[in-house]
Amino acid sequence: MAASRALRALLVANDGFSAGHVARTVAVARALTRRSRARGISVQLLLATTSEAHPLLDDESFAVVRLPAPVAARRAGFADAERRRLVRGALAGACEAFGPDLVVADTSPSGPHGELAGVGLGHAKRALVRRSVPVARAEDDVLAAGLRDHDVAIVTDDPGPIDVSLPIRTVRVPPITLGEAADALSRDEARTALGLPAEGRAVLVAAGGGGDAEAAARATALAEAALRLAPDLVVVRAVGPLERAGKVDAGQRPLHVRVAPLQPLLAAFDGAFSPAGYNTAHELAKAGVPAALFAQPRSFDDQAARASRFAERGLAFALDRFEDAALSAALEWMATAPRPSLEAGGADRAADVLLDLVMRKAEGGAR
Repeated sequence: MAASRALRALLVANDGFSAGHVARTVAVARALTRRSRARGISVQLLLATTSEAHPLLDDESFAVVRLPAPVAARRAGFADAERRRLVRGALAGACEAFGPDLVVADTSPSGPHGELAGVGLGHAKRALVRRSVPVARAEDDVLAAGLRDHDVAIVTDDPGPIDVSLPIRTVRVPPITLGEAADALSRDEARTALGLPAEGRAVLVAAGGGGDAEAAARATALAEAALRLAPDLVVVRAVGPLERAGKVDAGQRPLHVRVAPLQPLLAAFDGAFSPAGYNTAHELAKAGVPAALFAQPRSFDDQAARASRFAERGLAFALDRFEDAALSAALEWMATAPRPSLEAGGADRAADVLLDLVMRKAEGGAR
């Protein structure tokens, strides 16, 4: 890194049905801004992403290169091979024009479709940020290809340390989430923002990022079932950033609310039904919201295992079926559930690792 210019970091995050990869990357980008300022380091950030979760990217302090996502490209009539060439070309152009000192990828070292393979990165340091992945899939190309080209892997707790063995330097950090409980709205503020009554039990029903139509339908059915089983509840069905839902109707029961990001508003709720995706599960636990977590099928994310891990630590109720008896048991558990906390600061710890990586290189070059 030349001393006369800012540290330049390129962050790469791609998503499909959800928004987990880009949300985690935004958290790291925000932390890089905070931690570089605290250390007197000038930094420029560029995010390259296929994610269509635009509400998560608004008003952020970084530039964005939007890459054609698989679904959007198919709608436009592009074959997948054509889309991959476009993405690789866009990334190559961004790298050539931007000249990053650091490249940070989430989960997939070369991108889920090999987008970064063969892209000239010069002498940039490379880092991988990874949540837990299914052990049986760890050697798949999407998770292993290009891994040895990286300088460090930052492995984030889920919710505690995960069992991982990687062939490069590995640093563990606490759970990385888009925000921390200390930065969120208070209960009264969150309820006012959502238009909820100040008193009474309120339960959230989440559907993940919203790109999965089946998951969205399940969330609506869960919200309706919760109201039927406990008519005194205020039930809010969150509409994810990728969901192509109709206009929010404040007169509906359950209330459908488009919220992205959700984390600042979680203090409004006394319980939640949610998929056991990484981001929402950890955000709920950090906010102290008793959550009934259930698994949605994902190729590289074992959500059933995560729900079990959370339940074993008293952080969640593992919901393995959707019959009335199971939903009633979950609602009863929420009413008296303990609220253990998770360690905060994962994104800041990750940012410090990344800054140290690049600054050591710069100092070494200066000598």
